Amino acid sequence: MAFKEVSLVELIEVIGRWQTGLGQWAVARTTGLSRGTVRKYLQAAIAAGVRQDGPAPTDQQLLVLAPLNRSGPKHPGVPSTDRLAPWHDRIEQWVRRERLQLTRVYELLGGPERSPVSYTSLRRYVRRQGWTTPAATVRLPDPPPGQVAECDFGRLGYLTDPETGQKRLLWALLVVLAYSRHCFVWPLYQQTLEEVIAGFEAAWFFFKGIPRTLVIDNFPAAVAGPHPLDPQLTRAFLEYSQRRGFLADPARPYHPKDKPKVERGVPYVRERFYKGGTFHDLADVRTQAQHWCVEVAGQRIHGTTRRLPLVVFQEEEQAQLLPYDGEPYAMPDWRAATVHPDHHVAYRYALYSVPAASCPPGTKVELIGDAGLVRIYHRGVVVKVHPRQAQGGRSTDDADYPQELTMYTTRSPERAKRQALLLGVAVGAFIERLLAGTYPWSRLRQAQKLLRLGERYTPVRLDAACQRALEVDLLDVRRVERILVQALEADQATTPPVNTTDGQPLLFLLPARFARPGAVFAHTGQPHPVPAAAATEPQRRLL
Repeated sequence: MAFKEVSLVELIEVIGRWQTGLGQWAVARTTGLSRGTVRKYLQAAIAAGVRQDGPAPTDQQLLVLAPLNRSGPKHPGVPSTDRLAPWHDRIEQWVRRERLQLTRVYELLGGPERSPVSYTSLRRYVRRQGWTTPAATVRLPDPPPGQVAECDFGRLGYLTDPETGQKRLLWALLVVLAYSRHCFVWPLYQQTLEEVIAGFEAAWFFFKGIPRTLVIDNFPAAVAGPHPLDPQLTRAFLEYSQRRGFLADPARPYHPKDKPKVERGVPYVRERFYKGGTFHDLADVRTQAQHWCVEVAGQRIHGTTRRLPLVVFQEEEQAQLLPYDGEPYAMPDWRAATVHPDHHVAYRYALYSVPAASCPPGTKVELIGDAGLVRIYHRGVVVKVHPRQAQGGRSTDDADYPQELTMYTTRSPERAKRQALLLGVAVGAFIERLLAGTYPWSRLRQAQKLLRLGERYTPVRLDAACQRALEVDLLDVRRVERILVQALEADQATTPPVNTTDGQPLLFLLPARFARPGAVFAHTGQPHPVPAAAATEPQRRLL
């Protein structure tokens, strides 16, 4: 039978009506209590010294009657510690090892129907064991309207992709305005920079404005270096925040209280929106999420503010947000790269040259690309701009190579011709004839070797050697090198005299340049002198 708890006011009323001369039946009928309850309290009052014809009961007499007002079983029950003793090891494993919430532990114990104790008794039991400690919290005042918004990511569940038929994990980007608690949900598959910025753009369009400060989670697309005191934002997200005019404030790692207004919102979205719903594809989930934010989440009485978030947002906060122009954000694609030994960097599977003077191999650079151009930055300064190339393409500027490597890295016949003209007219004419034909690439190495001879023997001597080789139609780079080695480029060809009678050259009057005297063929073991008249130019120098 249930125990009827009688308040102290009702007890005083029972005694007062009794002292006016009413009987137990009349007192029970006028107060709504049973006759047994009235008889019990009147007998206790008489035992405490209260008389029907006497004065009202004193405070001391009421203190004696007060224990009769306590509810509970007549016999003391079993303490909660003893009732939970058989579950001690299991509760410890759930709380300390598996780190389950007490609400889940209470459900595992059987819930309100079968649990040996109430939830409050379970919480006191766990705290007495020292397994959990209540955290000290300080309630901070809410920021002004339109000042702060908090965002967080959370798992919603799995969604079947209609294109592939496979289940994919679906995440939710949740943005909550700190003042009104109005929220926006953006489902997405991946937390890439493109997807996250698309979610923020949809949120600003939904709110028709932008908050001045955005407290973000430490996701890699926005935070390059998570740090409790000095977090580093990525270049792309920092540029986006500057473009939209809000201050990005990353929360400390593993400190959910830095964004308390959104932290508990993720389970709320998962339980109240996604679970039990029917969705066709990602676009359908996003459409239903926006309707849910307005019709369900915005129309509920918030547990903290006790107000409707949508009403507070429309009446007090929306006008305080920064204006949103609605223009789509052209997101730049920032990448970090290292200059390769071939003086190129890779961006989106394409190669782009970098000036060797300012960025030698091994230099760390940053690249930003769009649909038309790729810009290369070094220490915040643009060092090169290339047209965007398709995957596998290559954009090379010959001027980016070091001067000593330009000729070898470019391997261009036209460049070899231009370099030859700088060394001399004869050198240019020689390479022009050397590279003439259908396949100039087949003789490009010979042209490069000829240009290197100009570095070794000076351009003047090379030009004279090429002039001499062209006179006899000699297109052989090795022969030109032999002319330079033997210093024959300065020798002048002697025109033989002509006999006026028959017009034949008088060869017998010319000195025999390569003729050797007969003593040369004498095997005496001694070196044979070379006549000065028959010696070549290098030999005459030695003589």
